[in-house]
Amino acid sequence: MATNVQKDYEALTGRWQLVKSVVDGKPVPEEEVRKTVLITDHDTFRFPADAKVGTAPQGRFTIDPTQNPKHVDTTALAGPNKGQVTRGIYEIIDANNKRAAWGQPGGPRPKDFTSPPGSGQTVQYWRLISKKLD
Repeated sequence: MATNVQKDYEALTGRWQLVKSVVDGKPVPEEEVRKTVLITDHDTFRFPADAKVGTAPQGRFTIDPTQNPKHVDTTALAGPNKGQVTRGIYEIIDANNKRAAWGQPGGPRPKDFTSPPGSGQTVQYWRLISKKLD
């Protein structure tokens, strides 16, 4: 079990470019998507300053790859939702692509990778820029 967790943390580590996001049924504008880069280092994440569509500016996350879909929980270490847990699901599509769906902070975990209007859910598709973190 621990090996699956380590394997997924390794696969998720890197600099990621947001390629598509839908929040509560509305697509995020292309210019915001292009500005959004996520840096993941095993169980921590951060967004450079100009990203506007992350769950929090920085935080920690835990994963459970034994669930279907795989579970991810983030805890915000900064920003307006500091200390709150956001529940989500994730899928490593291949070495260079991943997707995630998020509920609202403190809310229930999404069941699938959709964001119908009124759901409050966020869906994100990410492409790997680099395994280097700096």
